[in-house]
Amino acid sequence: GTNNLSPAEFKSRFDNVYHKDFIFVPKDERVIGGDGMMHLKARSPLTREEVFQQDSELYARGLQVTLIHFRKIGLGCIDIKLRLVNGKEKSTVHVVTAIAAKQAEVSREINPFEFKVVTAPCASAVYKRKEMGTIKQTCRRLVQILQSKVDCKHS
Repeated sequence: GTNNLSPAEFKSRFDNVYHKDFIFVPKDERVIGGDGMMHLKARSPLTREEVFQQDSELYARGLQVTLIHFRKIGLGCIDIKLRLVNGKEKSTVHVVTAIAAKQAEVSREINPFEFKVVTAPCASAVYKRKEMGTIKQTCRRLVQILQSKVDCKHS
């Protein structure tokens, strides 16, 4: 596919969405160890510039993005799930993003097996309160990551 935005317009829209100190924390990589067991290997966070470079290259190659869901899950925190199609290559990206001053500050990619609470159905108001408490803790952790600029690991 082709996209209709000029590189300058793409950059302008990127600048409007992402805070100048934006950090993207990718989900851990699954690797098979020498013992034959699957392990998770932490991947390094990406800076705003690295995310821009990656996104602009994908956009130039005709990446198609479909919004699956966009949910506000707390004050200054959103849950976003996207479907990405680039030719025959298809994938889904699920992130929780901390927002400040109407811009994304930190996005953390979520492994659906590690963060069941976002997609879990709410059977009762009590369950809903427990769910929101867990999500708010995740959002607080995202803000702490941004403020401390430390390596991001699952807590």
